[in-house]
Amino acid sequence: MKLNRIEWWAMNNPVRGWWQQRVEVPRLLALGGRCDGATALEIGGGQGLGAQLIQQKFGADQVLSIDLDMTMCRRALRRTASQGQRHIAQADCTQLPLADAQFDALFDFGVLHHVPNWQSAAAEITRVARTGAQLYTMEMYRDFIQHPIWKRVLTHPQTNRFDHQEFIACWQQLGWRLTGQHRLTQGMGWSTFVKT
Repeated sequence: MKLNRIEWWAMNNPVRGWWQQRVEVPRLLALGGRCDGATALEIGGGQGLGAQLIQQKFGADQVLSIDLDMTMCRRALRRTASQGQRHIAQADCTQLPLADAQFDALFDFGVLHHVPNWQSAAAEITRVARTGAQLYTMEMYRDFIQHPIWKRVLTHPQTNRFDHQEFIACWQQLGWRLTGQHRLTQGMGWSTFVKT
């Protein structure tokens, strides 16, 4: 699902970039470590900062960043045009136009809570991951999404939402082993996994 105007603004301002660089990435690195030399997939890549950080901080060699919104893809292309092995594509994370088992590292910087059938996206991410691949996630949970204030301002699906444990359980059922987790509040958390 595409972002509303407020969310689009929130994802395309310096505060979001600061948060991603100073909070999200260090937490994921502490939980899951680097993925040096990896071929990585980022879902919901937005303006392209995530792809940069995946290479610079996590050590991935190549990054494919997908987003449903073509406007975001264009912004990311402008941002990363001269920066090496980063590729941007428009795609739906519930129906990835990608071959099986081709990625060593997969990243979700707060995207799956926007997807109505997030379990389909999780299954697709699993399909394109190689055995031994690392998965890095930062997500917003049901308590945040269904809070009366945020429901009025943000456009999120309200049904089929998840909490921290339900999110982890879904990945475990798909064959991922939990390697690290941290919950900031009831509404937000990080988790890392390895595909078995």
